[in-house]
Parts: sequence; C-alpha cells; structure tokens
Amino acid sequence: MRIGVPSWGVIGGTGLFLVLALVLENLHLPGWGTLVRAAAAMGSPAFGEAVPRALRGIVGCAAVLAASQVLGWAALCIAGAPVFDRIESLLFRTATGLGMLSYLTLALATVHYYTVPALRLIVVALILAGTALMARTALANRAPQEPDFPMVTGTEAGGDFAWKTITLFFLVIALTGALAPESGYDALWYHLQFPRVWLTYGTILDFPTEFHSLYPMTWELLYGAGLALGGPIAAKLLHFCTLPLLALMVYQMTRRFLPDTPQWPAVAFLVSAPTMLWEATTANVDLALTLHAGLALYALLRFAESESRPWFLLAASQVGLALATKHLGFFVLLPAVTGLGIFLLRRRGLRQAVILVALFTGVSLLIASPWYVRSWMATGNPVFPEFYGIFGAPPDRWDAITDSGLKRFLAHFGRPRTVLSYLMLPWDATVYPDLYDGIIGPIFILLLPALPLVPSTAPVRRLGLGVLSYLVLWALPIGSYQIRFLMPAVPPLAVLVAASYGRLISLLETAQAGLGGRMLKGGMVLLVFLNMPPFTPLLEKRGEWIGKVMRRVPVDVVAGRVSADGYLASTVPSFAAWRYVDSYLPKDARILTFTAGDNYYSDRERLWAHTVVARPAVWGAPVGAEEQALQELLRLRITHIMFDKAELAKLPQGSLAIAGENFRQNWLSLEYEDRHIEFYRIRRDSLALSPLTKKRSGCRPTIR
Repeated sequence: MRIGVPSWGVIGGTGLFLVLALVLENLHLPGWGTLVRAAAAMGSPAFGEAVPRALRGIVGCAAVLAASQVLGWAALCIAGAPVFDRIESLLFRTATGLGMLSYLTLALATVHYYTVPALRLIVVALILAGTALMARTALANRAPQEPDFPMVTGTEAGGDFAWKTITLFFLVIALTGALAPESGYDALWYHLQFPRVWLTYGTILDFPTEFHSLYPMTWELLYGAGLALGGPIAAKLLHFCTLPLLALMVYQMTRRFLPDTPQWPAVAFLVSAPTMLWEATTANVDLALTLHAGLALYALLRFAESESRPWFLLAASQVGLALATKHLGFFVLLPAVTGLGIFLLRRRGLRQAVILVALFTGVSLLIASPWYVRSWMATGNPVFPEFYGIFGAPPDRWDAITDSGLKRFLAHFGRPRTVLSYLMLPWDATVYPDLYDGIIGPIFILLLPALPLVPSTAPVRRLGLGVLSYLVLWALPIGSYQIRFLMPAVPPLAVLVAASYGRLISLLETAQAGLGGRMLKGGMVLLVFLNMPPFTPLLEKRGEWIGKVMRRVPVDVVAGRVSADGYLASTVPSFAAWRYVDSYLPKDARILTFTAGDNYYSDRERLWAHTVVARPAVWGAPVGAEEQALQELLRLRITHIMFDKAELAKLPQGSLAIAGENFRQNWLSLEYEDRHIEFYRIRRDSLALSPLTKKRSGCRPTIR
C-alpha cells in the first residue's frame, strides 16, 4: 500500500543542513563582522544576534520535523495504512510521527536520558537512517500519488489568487511572530520552562507547587527537543508549523468532502482568525490539539466512506494524541465516539457498534494513559486539578480555596450561563471578544446563516454535527468560555463557512447578479484583512484588554532593529527584574514572587505567592500578623520577595502583612525597583532583633 515517500529528499537535505549548521556554529564566517556592522549602520544594531537566533531555530525545528517524518512513515507502514494522496500522506505522517517522537523522548526521560546530547543524537540518527531507507523505497515505488477521488473545480476557481495571497500574507505574519523571542504567558510559565528544567535533570520532574505540572505533556517533550536542537525559537516554530498543516488539512477536507466548495477561502478564513494566528506565534499547545482533533475528524469521515480498519485506527490514534496533548481532548473524544456509535449502529447493529466504540475508546485512552496514570499516582486524581470535588488532592498541593480560585478565574470569561446567554452566545463571542479573551472574526457569524442553502450531503451533516457537539461541550459549565479553547472547532467550521460562501457566489452567478458576487467577495476580503493585528483595538468595545491576539507584528526584533532584551523588557513586565536577579543574587536564593508567566527567564528557585504552601505567609497573614508571616517565610526558606505593583494596587489595604509598611521597615530592604516591580531582600541583621527570633534561643536564624 502506498503511504507516500516524497519527503525523503527533504529529510536528507535537512540532515545535511543540520550537519552544516553544527559545523558553522563553531566557525566565524568570512565577512560576517562586516555585514553586522553594515546592518548596524542601517538601523539594525542587533542584526548579529537576530539572524543566528532565527537560523538556529529554523534548523532545530526542521530537524525535529524531519525525524518525525521517519517515525510517522514507519508507523503507517507497520499499521498497513490505506492509500493516501500526497497531502493526506504528509498530514498523517507528520502528526503521527510527532506523537511517536514525543513518546520516544518520554522513554528517554524514564531512564534519565532526556538530555541535550541524547536528543540531538536521536534526531540525527533518525534523519540519517530514514534518508537511506525512504530513498530506497521511493526509488522502488515511482508511481505518482494522485487523489483517489474526482477533482471538481469550485465556483471560485477564477478568484483563487486573492485568497491564496491572503493566506500567504497571514502565514508570513504568524512566522514573523514565531521568530521573535518568546513572550507568551503560558509558554514562559510551563510549556517551555518545564522542558528546560527536564533537560537539566535528564528526566520529567513533578513540581508540586505548580498546578500545571501534571498536565499531559506530549508536546512539551517535543519542545524540549526543539530547545536541545535550536533553542526556544525552534520550539515556537514547531507550534507555528501546525498552522500551515491545519491549512493543508482544511484544503484537503474541503476538496475531498465538499468538492463544489472553493477551497482557498476556507483556508483563508482559518489562518486569518486572530486567535488562531496568535496561537501560531507562541509555544502553546492549542493548535497542536486542533491538528490532532481535525485529523481525527478527517479519518472518521474517511472511515464513513470505506469502513476500513486503518482509518478507524488512525482516527483513534489522533484522538489519543489529542488527549495526550491537553485535558480538552476529552471534548474531542466524546463527539468522536458518539458520532461513531450512531454510524455503526445504523450500519452494523448494536453489538458491533458497542464493540467497536469500546475498542476506539480503549485505543485512544491507552495512548494518553501515561499522563493520566502519572497524575493519578501523584494526587489520586487522573485529571488534576480538574474535578477536585470528586477526586480530591494532597492538601499541601491543592485545597478547596485554590480550587474555588481557579474556578472563579475560569468562570469570569463570557457571561453568566442563562438561557438567553446561550441563545446569544455566537453573537456575544463575535461582537464582544473581550469577554472571551480572543477573536475568531466576523466572517463565521455572517456566513453561517446561509448554510441551509448548501445541499445537505452526508459530509456536510457530519461536519455540522461535529462542530455543534464540540460547541455544546465548550459552552457547558464544565468548560471555560475562552476562545482559544474553541480552536478545535474552527477548521471544520471554516469548511462549512466556505461552503456557505461558495453557495452564495454560485446563486448570485446563476441569477446573473455578477455585481452582487463581486461585492460579496470584496466584502469578505475586507473583513478578513480587518483581522490583522493593527485593527485589534477596534474590537475592544468596552476598553477591556483582549489577551489571546496579536497586537503588532514584531518585525523590529526579528530584523535586528531591537535587541532580544529590549523586546522582552517591553513585552514581559518582570523581565528586567529577573535579569537583575540572575545577575546579582546567589545561586541558593529563594524568591517569593507575585509574578507569573515569566518563569523561563528566571534561574533562581522561586515560589509563587498563590500556591497552597505560601498561603500562610501571604494571604493568611493580614496586617497585624507580621510575626506569623515572618515565621512562615523562614519555614519556606524565602530570602527575597518580588512584588508586582499592579497586583498590589488591586488588593484591599491591610490585606497582606508582608506588603505592609511595618513589615518592610523592620525586615525588608529594597534592592530593585522599576515601574512594574519592587524587589526586596529579607534583612539578616534585622532578623536577629525580631521578637520572634529572640524566642528561638536567641540565635540569629540562617536563611539558605
């Protein structure tokens, strides 16, 4: 069976490129200094750091992707994959290969070999071995890979150029963002920080004071490989690459299942969605989840055509990888098994339906099981910290107070869940994106009402039910009204919206209303361009900040006009403070910090003020309980405190003893301050005079 081997040449080229890059890393290119000075004279003083940073990232990302091609190709061969065309082959080979590479690195971590040299060795060995094997197979199988379905020219065939240009334009914007130093909150907090620490210790560590620590970490392992081969830019580029892969998937899904629908508008609607665009610029995992979810849907649609076992297993494996990427993967599993069960019940009867649905669920859960077993063994809760009320958790790690705090945070998105708010949800999420911390754009709500005009084929109904079932789960109280959690529904939604658009164009042409068709297309093109980053403030109707969108394209830092430190100082409020900490504090310093989303740029041990163990020293010690606060700080071995001025300004006066004037005068010494941060050292000399320490045998306490 033909699964596709056109990438062997690319893999070989990547291997040679990687070897060349490793050689050049230790050499000084002739004329490089002259080029750097010339760039500085032209207004790019940081050109000398920007170009190597980008090249290392590109090489590292390309190497990881090349290694994944080898593993994916081998996995599909072993599984007896069906006949693919070129796009199907690339999509499933890449997604499956990335999952296998992640689990291979998990095996390395299990034996304490998750290190930079080991990851580099594994990736290079896979590239070299795969190049020879796949080249030989490609030479033996020269048959062209063509689609196994009739290609029907859509109604937009003459106007594809505009939509292709728009797609390319937004992909370039996303790539530029991905080449900039990482400033994303969650990426810096744990998506990159955790693998950075794992690489130091050679294994996956549990951080009990970080509630993210027991999340599924499949893609974080891949980010570690990116860090090992090309630094943080390589990790960012791995997530960026999911966007063009999603674009290919939408193109393929449209042309195969809705052949009368123009493909390129669907692709443009997808890549231009502002939150989708932003996700591609940071090392998050939402687009990775979306890729696995979309391919699972695609494989299920193919299974509905042929009822072949390989497509069944491919769908189950992609659902499993979605579960291994994020807890939100359960919102993918539930619609998948429901739709599969209904289909099988009609085709094969109850007994076969139950058996195959159970098999599908079992395969999916088995793939993701290492992460859920890990969480269960550490806390007694396989989906920690979710469902704390059912499973509970160790009291020094999570309790009712922290659980209610997380629930309040998740519930503050959107409007209160009432019958009216459910009815208004599509309108609200589009017109008031600040409530939902993200934007998908107005195209979807404008064109979806025309969907009933599209002929009701089986693929249209199945896509519609898939989108609807996911939206229902997203809207339930068990979820959170965040637009980024809606991303897995956007690819099939883009296909359906493109079907509506194509149908309207077709009807206008049939009615000989050519002007109306041109006006419709022009209006849609204009609305897509309004999704560009500079227009984001236009959607902040209530003056509220929309978080998960791009506001500017970071051309300055990518082109070297601004240094990485200068860029990060303007995008990560505590960056300058942590630079001070890393430069001047001893290695054994331990900092109580009110900042988060900056962990990747701090090299000292830190404790977030909102953790359970820190509560007695912080939120459990109001003004007047200074002695208690000091005692708890000593117990926690805290040597310094970093205050976020913005957070302190929001607190009621007198709520924190450690922030009070009395505590600062008696036991703290200001070491650093800027417009965002106050950084204090606990004074050793003052501790000896404290009434608390006098009660402790008169000896001055030692702070380690």
